[in-house]
Amino acid sequence: MTGQQIPLPSRRDALFALAGSLPLVLAAQTGGFPQKPVRIVVPYPTGGSNDVIARLLAQQLQEQWGQAVVVDNKPGAAGNIGAAEVAKAVPDGHTLLLTNINITSMNPALIANMPFDPQKDFAPISLLGTTSLALVVHPSVPANTVIDLVNLAQKEPGRLNYASSGNGSPQHMSAEMFKAMTRTQITHVPYRGAAPAVNDLLAGQVQLSVGVVNQLIPHIRSGRVRALGVTSRKRLAQLPDVPTLDESGVRGYESEIWLGLAAPAATPAALIEQLNQAVRKALSSPEIATRLQGQGIDVLLSTPAQMRQRALDDLKRWGEIIRSAGIKLE
Repeated sequence: MTGQQIPLPSRRDALFALAGSLPLVLAAQTGGFPQKPVRIVVPYPTGGSNDVIARLLAQQLQEQWGQAVVVDNKPGAAGNIGAAEVAKAVPDGHTLLLTNINITSMNPALIANMPFDPQKDFAPISLLGTTSLALVVHPSVPANTVIDLVNLAQKEPGRLNYASSGNGSPQHMSAEMFKAMTRTQITHVPYRGAAPAVNDLLAGQVQLSVGVVNQLIPHIRSGRVRALGVTSRKRLAQLPDVPTLDESGVRGYESEIWLGLAAPAATPAALIEQLNQAVRKALSSPEIATRLQGQGIDVLLSTPAQMRQRALDDLKRWGEIIRSAGIKLE
C-alpha cells in the first residue's frame, strides 16, 4: 500500500462534525451542567474547617442539582498535593478545589518550587467563609491582657514558647505577625496538627498559642486556657468579652483564615458564573449560616473578581511577613 493517500474529510463532513460537538461545548458553558457527579477536592484531612464547609456545601449543591457531589480529601504538602491535582483536571466544572489563604497567599512565599501557580492555574468561583483565631495562654502565664503578655515577652526575650499546628500554617503566620508588630521574641514550637499543639498547651509544655477559635472555645470556657484577644477585625459572637488584638493595643492587627472555591483555570466564564450563583444559593440561608457559625465559620460570599483580589492582597501582605521572618518550607 506504499504511496496510498489517506482521504481527507470533506468540508461538508467537517462541518457536520463541528455541529455535532457544539451541543457538548454549549452544554458545558451554559445550562447542561452538571452532566455527572461533581468532586470537591479538599487538600486537608477530614474534620477541619475546610472539610466542614466543603461537606455542607456539597450537600446543598447536591440538593440543587439532583446530581451527586462528593468530597475527596487529598491532604499533604501544605495543601499543594490536592490543589495540584485540580490544577491539572479537565476544566468542565466537575472537579473543584476547596482552597484557602494558605494555598493562594502563603505557600507561594513559603515554598520555592510550587507545583502550580495559584494565580494562573485556577479560576476563582467564590469566597465561602472565614475562620478567626484567638491568642490564648496557659493559666500559669502571669498575663491577663495582651499588653501584659507583650511586656512579659519583652522583659524576658525567648523565654516564652508558642505552639502552632505546623510550619507555614495560618496559626504560625499569625503568631509571627504578632511578634513582628509587638517586637517580641517568642519561640515557635511546630506540631503536626492542631490537636497535639492544643494538648501540649493544656499541659503547660508551651505557654501560648494563636489557634482556631472553635477548637479553643471549650478550653477557654473551662478555664484551662485564658483568651487574651481575637485576631479578627471585630469581636466574635462566640467570645463577646474577648477584645480584638487591635483594640488591645496591637493597632492594625488582623488575621483571618478565609476559605473559597476554585476551578481549573480554563473553565469557561459562563460556567464560573453559574457555579458562583449555585454557591450563593447554597450558603445564603440563615439556617446554613447558623450551622457554620456553630463550627467557628462565618459565611463570606463574593464574586470571582473579589476572591481573586483578596488572594492577591493577602499574597502581598503575608509575603512581606514571611520574607522578613525568613521562613521557608521544603
